[in-house]
Amino acid sequence: MGPITGGRLRLCFHAEGHLPVTYREGLQAALYRALPSPLGETLHDRGLVPGERPLKLFVFSRLLGLRYLPEARAFAAQGELTLYFASALGEVLSGLARGLWERGGMEVHGLFLRLLELGLEPLPTGEKAVVEALAPITAYRTEAGKTLYFNPLNREFASLLEANLNRKAEALGLPQGSLKVRPLGFHPRQKRLERYKGTWVEGWMGRYRLEGPPHLLRLALLSGLGAKNSQGFGFVREVEGC
Repeated sequence: MGPITGGRLRLCFHAEGHLPVTYREGLQAALYRALPSPLGETLHDRGLVPGERPLKLFVFSRLLGLRYLPEARAFAAQGELTLYFASALGEVLSGLARGLWERGGMEVHGLFLRLLELGLEPLPTGEKAVVEALAPITAYRTEAGKTLYFNPLNREFASLLEANLNRKAEALGLPQGSLKVRPLGFHPRQKRLERYKGTWVEGWMGRYRLEGPPHLLRLALLSGLGAKNSQGFGFVREVEGC
């Protein structure tokens, strides 16, 4: 492949209506639809980075600005919403930006999100960063047909995050390296159980201190930490001033 050519978008929308608690599935589908053909179909069906486990190398945050309605078990959109989208592949980033701009937004579960603003964000440089999860980070291992999830205090958590990131680096032809992950202010309330296509996925929010080669930190910001990134898990963004 070659060097990382992608980037990170900050997308601002306006919407008035409701979304189900499982809106992540519809949001992922809307992002695929916004990509030009055949890029969207190829990315969805088999990814753009071949291998034993093909990689899609994009990640997105939750929709920020939604209000949860416990009595309806739904989210209310009442005004401006923010979504972050990142990819380590330039063609995916530019394709999505162009598609959303041409459509004026996107439709998620029947609710139209009208695009207000689209901007490319600068990324930090260096070997250290404090990041905040804007979508749950999930780390798991499958043994004897059973899925075992790990929390940030378990050594397996950081080990799985490092292995996942090095697999992405190798697929892009980048050197592998060591990534140190340390949770900051860990609390059990940061745990999230979210359903995706009928399966419950365990993930963790919170802040983390990352330390490693600059290209690995950049890759973490552009492709996500942990597993299931293209499903909307593992999006992290640096905390300004830290």
